[in-house]
Amino acid sequence: MHGARVHAPFRLLRGDLPAILLLALAAITLILYASDHAVFRYRVSRGADSALSSVTIFYAAAVKGGKVSVFYDQPQTQPCVRSLFPQGGYEPCWYLRRHTVRVVD
Repeated sequence: MHGARVHAPFRLLRGDLPAILLLALAAITLILYASDHAVFRYRVSRGADSALSSVTIFYAAAVKGGKVSVFYDQPQTQPCVRSLFPQGGYEPCWYLRRHTVRVVD
């Protein structure tokens, strides 16, 4: 064989592959968010305690030289939601646990 022949249906897909992948990624994200929201609403219906939690955070202030001064003597408790995405005006707990220091101006 001198050249590989591509059947007509696959020839059309090859040019549209980036658009198809982008559409599939958007669909998966939409399905994931919708299912996360449904689980959040279910947990809220069972009581706020099953949907919400709290994380201890610390505030910090920027100082000279690009450094920050963390105020460990003033911990704050911030409510968060047990979900993958922000729901009900709360940030997800998994995100807050990884970002426990808030720099304020």
